[in-house]
This record gives sequence, C-alpha cells and structure tokens, in this order.
Amino acid sequence: MPSSRKPLKRSIFIGCTAFILLLCLILSTLTYFTYTDSLYESYEKRMEDIIDYVQSHIDIEDLSECVETGVESKKYKELVEFMDAIMEDFEIHYLYIVYPIIDEKPGMLNILSADTKYGREYEPDGYYLCSISYDDYAIEELHLYYDAMMTNDGRGITYFKDFSAWGYDYTGLRALINSKGEKFALLCVDIEISELLKDIGNYTFANILLIVSLGTIFIALFLTWINRNFTDPITKLERSVAEFADTAHKQKDPEKLIYYAPDIRTRNEVGSLRDAIVKLSNDMRAYMNDMIDAQGKVEDMKSKVSHMDMVAYQDALTHVKNKAWYDNVTKRVDNDIADGKAKFGIVMLDLNNLKKINDNYGHDHGNDYIAGACHEVCIIYDHSPVFRIGGDEFVVLLEKNDLENKDALFKKLRDTFDKISKDESKEPWERYSVAAGMAIYDSSIDKSMDDVFKRADELMYQDKMESKMARG
Repeated sequence: MPSSRKPLKRSIFIGCTAFILLLCLILSTLTYFTYTDSLYESYEKRMEDIIDYVQSHIDIEDLSECVETGVESKKYKELVEFMDAIMEDFEIHYLYIVYPIIDEKPGMLNILSADTKYGREYEPDGYYLCSISYDDYAIEELHLYYDAMMTNDGRGITYFKDFSAWGYDYTGLRALINSKGEKFALLCVDIEISELLKDIGNYTFANILLIVSLGTIFIALFLTWINRNFTDPITKLERSVAEFADTAHKQKDPEKLIYYAPDIRTRNEVGSLRDAIVKLSNDMRAYMNDMIDAQGKVEDMKSKVSHMDMVAYQDALTHVKNKAWYDNVTKRVDNDIADGKAKFGIVMLDLNNLKKINDNYGHDHGNDYIAGACHEVCIIYDHSPVFRIGGDEFVVLLEKNDLENKDALFKKLRDTFDKISKDESKEPWERYSVAAGMAIYDSSIDKSMDDVFKRADELMYQDKMESKMARG
C-alpha cells in the first residue's frame, strides 16, 4: 500500500476531535455572551430596584436646598443613615449622590456618599456635603457622568462601565430633578465588574468542562461503534478485494477468478457491499465465459453509452437540463448573437431557505424542496427549457411565445411562489420560496448570453436581499 494513505480510523478520530473542539469553541462563545448579557440584565434590575428604593426615601426639595445652601438638614442626616443601612444590607460597591462640574476647573461636587458602619468609624472617605473633588475623577469620568446627566430624564436608569481610582465598576444612575425642573444631582450605585467577571468566568469554565467531558464520552462511544460497524469490516473488505485484484490482474482463466469474501455480519451498507462484490466477481466469471457472445455485448454496450450520453445532460434530481447542457445552449445562443438573429431573455432563480430545510428536516426533504420548486417553475414556463446550474440555482431561457409573454409569466411566477410560501397547510419543505430576476437581450449593450445572465443574476440578488430585509 502507498505510504501516503490515510487510515480511516485516524481520519475519523481527527474529524471527531476537531468537531468537538469546534463545538466547544462555539458553545463556549455562545455561553459566554448569553450568560454575560443575562448577568448584566440581572445586575441592572438589581441596581434599578436599589435606586428606586433610595429615591423613594429622598425629599427632593429638601435635598436640593441642602445642595444650594451647603447646610445639612435633618432629613439630609436621616438620608445619610438610610443610605448607610443600604450599604450594609446590599452587596454593592458604592452608593452616592454627586453632581459633575464641567467648566474651567472640572471636578465632582459630592452631595452624599454612603458608607458602612465600619467605614464610617475606621476608614472615613472624607466626603461631605458640597465638597468638591478635583483630583479623584479623571476628565473622561466626569464626562461620563455629565453626559449621562444630560440624557437621563429622571425616570429611567443610565448604565456605563467606569474604570476609576476606586476600581472597575458598573455604574447605574438617575438624575434628581427639583420642582424648578433643574437637574441638581445624580443618584448613583456601583457594582464591581470583577465580581461579574468572576461569575461569568466560573460559569463559562463549568460549561467548557461539561462540553469537553460529554465530547470525550461521545468520541469514545462513537469510535467503538464505528469501528465495529464500519472501519473494521471495511478493512477486512479492503484486504479481500486487494487479494482478488492481484489474482484477477491479466487473468485469462475465468475459473481462477474466485473471490474469497470476508466474514462480515454488520447488516448495513458494508455487508451489502460485500454481497455486491461477491456478485460482481461471479458476474465477471460469467462474463468471461460468455465472451463467445462478444459482438452482441458490444452492441449492448453501445446502447448503454448512448443512454449515458443522454443522461449526462439531465439533472438526476429534477430531470431538467443540467449545467453541461446549459453551456451547450450558451454556444448556440452566442452564435445567434453573432449572426444578428438573437431574441431571448433569461430568468434567474435561486431557492430561498434551502439551508434551513436541510438543517431542520434533513437533506431528503431538502431534495423534495428543490424538486418541488423546480416542478412549479416548469409548469409556469412549460414552453421554455429550464436548467439547474447549481445546487439551488435555476435558469429559464425565454424564446418565442414565452418571450412574448415574459411579463405575464414572470408575474405568475412571483404570485405562484408567494402563495405557496405562505400556505401554512403545507409542510415546511413544500412551502417553496424563490428569488428571481429577469433580463431581456438588448443588442445595444449585450455582447453575449453571459451578459444577459449577469443582469438577470443581479436582479435576482436584489430580490433576495429585499426578501431578507422584509423578513428581517
């Protein structure tokens, strides 16, 4: 055997491993982003609840007057105690009320900074009513707060990530508006991003570990099954066929063309292949014994070749003409163009949703979808040749009567497929949908049939894009 051969077992193992790794990457990525969005949503809901709860205990007019006068009122002091209690009871990083100053000397006006009992007693932050921090906030941070204040309407919550001297936080805030309609402060709550990242990392790692574990079990079970049912029987079959090929090479005695079939009991395609090879070897002996009737067999072979030549230009699934025949017709039409007698049009069609049908219902129903859609096209253009030039691409060549009735037929094509695609009583693979484009030969701009084809293809592509945007 050639040294460059690739054993089937190794190829299957490499393929399975690559599949599991790819699956792990895809699922891990999806898990990461899905869980991240979910976690941020849960934290945002929590932050919204805290802000709503705190704001419900704020006397807006009293707090506005405190900010204006710089004097702590009784309600202000009660608010300090209340927000400190929130800090004790909830796992949040910071809870505070500030006002960003963007002028010649930018800074942050501190109105109230909640703290824990321990922090108040042993590590006070030094912030008091109307103190201004000029160095604690970078200008970029001040703009984050200022822009949020300008856009926040006092009802919703504005969220942003803030990397500051106090750490990397996810901030939620709401503007406080007094009776004069003035935004005099921002009520803010911060949650540490590191906590979110930790939760996301742990969850993602657990999912990766689960996927890898299940993938390893799958590979082991799959390889065991496939070795028993396919690779080992195929190996036996390969050896027996190779031995038979060596024996049959230049063998003129039909009685020596004996195939020793291996013992294969898989009851699948491999077993059927074994039986077919046995039958083939027997047929070979019979054929050689019947060489006396060679002339008749030659004539029979000529007939078969003629039939194969006809089949070569027909699409096996839809029974319309294939790409090879389309190329022959292209030569004929190009000759007509050169002789100045060409009159034709092209309808380009591309099936929509074929991949979705294949993925959700299997390739058998995908073939049903292709054949059914092609059948509808053939009914509409019953006087024109239909070509299947690709997996889901068809071309109709309009000439004579169909060319004269091109607009009516094209409208009928659109109406027919629009009705079929929306018929909920049919199976998904029976609700055919196509994108279509039609172009007519114009001697002033078209030099070949391919020029008309390209214009039809562009119109079809536009139709497909419009259809996608409509489904949106």
